[in-house]
Amino acid sequence: MMQAWQRWTRRLGALPLRGVTWALALLLSLWAAGDMLALKVSSGLASSTYDAMVRARIHAQAPDPRIVIVDIDEASLQAMAKEFGRWPWPRDTLATLLAHLEKQQPAAIAWDILFSDPDRLSPGGDKAFDEAARASRHSHFSVTRLPREYDAQSQITAQTLPSLWLPVSSSNSGTSAHVGETRSSTLALIAPVLPSVAAGKLGYNNGYPDPDGVLRRYRYAEQLSDGSRIQSIALAVCRSLESVSQSSNATNKLAYCANFAGANSQNHHNSSPLMAWRKKPNIYPRVSFADVFAQAEGQPPRQPVPSFAGKIILIGSAASSLHDVHPSSLGAGHTGVDILAAAMDNAINGHHLAELPAWLQAAVAVLLVCAMAAWVLRYGVSSLDPLLIPLPALLLGISYVSLNWGGLFIDLHLSAGVALLFIALLKTWNGWRRNHWCFDAPAGTGAALLPLQWAEPVADVGLDRLIRCIELHAPDCRVIGGDTTATWPTRLRWPESLAMISLYGPDAQIQNLQNALKASPLVHRMGGMESATNLNRNALALQSLQALAQFTHPTPSKPLQGDRL
Repeated sequence: MMQAWQRWTRRLGALPLRGVTWALALLLSLWAAGDMLALKVSSGLASSTYDAMVRARIHAQAPDPRIVIVDIDEASLQAMAKEFGRWPWPRDTLATLLAHLEKQQPAAIAWDILFSDPDRLSPGGDKAFDEAARASRHSHFSVTRLPREYDAQSQITAQTLPSLWLPVSSSNSGTSAHVGETRSSTLALIAPVLPSVAAGKLGYNNGYPDPDGVLRRYRYAEQLSDGSRIQSIALAVCRSLESVSQSSNATNKLAYCANFAGANSQNHHNSSPLMAWRKKPNIYPRVSFADVFAQAEGQPPRQPVPSFAGKIILIGSAASSLHDVHPSSLGAGHTGVDILAAAMDNAINGHHLAELPAWLQAAVAVLLVCAMAAWVLRYGVSSLDPLLIPLPALLLGISYVSLNWGGLFIDLHLSAGVALLFIALLKTWNGWRRNHWCFDAPAGTGAALLPLQWAEPVADVGLDRLIRCIELHAPDCRVIGGDTTATWPTRLRWPESLAMISLYGPDAQIQNLQNALKASPLVHRMGGMESATNLNRNALALQSLQALAQFTHPTPSKPLQGDRL
């Protein structure tokens, strides 16, 4: 088995450098293009690398100080259970809270709570909250989008919940008025049951994770089959805030989200921008629901409650018992309300993270591998040794820096992987190549020996150059000596001895090689061509040493004996 493997690798080592280099470059280029554009085999590794970079960032955007979460936390569940029982509480408690918040004139109130079922235990609570929702000027309510395949079975249209649909406009900015186009698509979702909530400002609160279950992107809007678009609650809040300012900066922010809203939502990687995460999960300030409710009731809260004037308030739950926790790039225990806060923060402040298009990532990888192939043909395979680790590290470093500073994530994981694979495969083949050119010559071809003193040690780069010359001018010749491998960054201990080698092969080819090497700056000194009288390896080694000693130090000396070698 071992002999068969050696024969097979020697055959591979005999292949020409140019053919192997470009064949490998072509193969990896096809793989890079196919993987990035269709196969997505390396996407799992890329996603894990991206998540690690996000968690290790040096710089991240600070949270918007206007955003605050009214948290239905474990403390609230415990405190309010004494009077109102388990969650969900009667909705008059939410009505009391909403009326209290509205009095303080917040910038917006976003409910990360569904009102999809009537409160049969407390019908009066439904009436109280419906009235509070009707009076609220700042509230935005959530609906849950159901899978797209159920749309045809639904009866909900833009006429049913008009505020969920984005306005139709010629600019797609989402800020202009309707232009009268027919929007006939039906939409499957969990709709509000309370009339005033259904008539209020709506947005879906879905999170769409990547195939591995980790949430890295946020879909601000979704395009339906008739071309109309529905908005997320984050975009709904952003639109309401920016409609007040009417600034050019506000228009640009909405236009950015609208660009994704116009994409085909069936491919969420194209229709959803990467989240510009904050430094750590669950970073937005929280106020316990029970404390705000106590303040609204005129009771002293357990913890101080800040003013909500001008604030963007999210009402949701971080309580683990309510299970609104999702894995994200920042970690496995990221609460849904904090993720929504980050998405809202990004939309309001224009903190978005663009990505290189897939075709451009593939093009960079292809150009890189082609550049390395051209380099190898000029300087040899071993010239890539110093790049084995630094080059992929540099490419990933560029990705890391772009993630910290700037709004464009330059994802070079594919280029880093292709570069590492190209160097590793070519280096492995180069070992087989040296085995072919530094072992026995083909049977019956040995006739002449040519001693040389190389200008540099014939190890790694020097040996690769010599083999290249033999490959072109003397394909039946072989190298005697000079096969020491020195892996960068180690030093050769006796480089002087490694500069002395002999070439062995047919007379005619040795003569061709001698003529080719005369003009080479790599050759320091060349001896005369000698007849090789014995094909025995031991005898050839002795003759080579004697020839090298004779032409480098031409003084009489006793011939070496076989038993003294």
